[in-house]
Amino acid sequence: MTDEAMLELLDSDPSEGIRLLIDRYSSLVYTVAYGKLKGVLSTDDIEDFVSYIFSRIYERRAGIDLSRGTLKGYIVTVARRMCIDEYRRCRARVATEPLTAEIAEIIPDARNTQEESERAIDEKALTGALLLLGEKDRALLIRRYYYNQTSAQIAEEWKLSDAAVRKRLSRALNKLRELLSEQDSSFFSS
Repeated sequence: MTDEAMLELLDSDPSEGIRLLIDRYSSLVYTVAYGKLKGVLSTDDIEDFVSYIFSRIYERRAGIDLSRGTLKGYIVTVARRMCIDEYRRCRARVATEPLTAEIAEIIPDARNTQEESERAIDEKALTGALLLLGEKDRALLIRRYYYNQTSAQIAEEWKLSDAAVRKRLSRALNKLRELLSEQDSSFFSS
């Protein structure tokens, strides 16, 4: 069937003309649409959009000028332009959507932020108090609680008895508690 006969059939028997138009050019239009829209629309949405393209071609059939090119060329041009416009609309929609669940997971909620802030304050206070301790007390606490060494391991390295290490740990912890309570009281009194 010639392009002229196809246009005449669209006017005289629209349902048969559209059926033939879709039979002949649907693969071509789908290929164009899929190539342009595969990253922004689902396969089902692309198929719906192909149907929309054919409806627009039918609506504009009176403006088709075969002296400027073939029906196939016209259909491909319309399909490409409509797909580009749809792509731009979809990309603009994505850019203006509110925060998605993925982004919301990245941004911590207020409870986590408060807990993290309190932990950071506690760590800073602990570090400051540790610096105020003597070097041996600080080293002892760090070995025991940071490196998770047992009192027996520390005793062996320091050439002390296990009981002596435990006693020193007890004294160092008491000094640390006093320093931390002094920091708390000075914080709340100012």
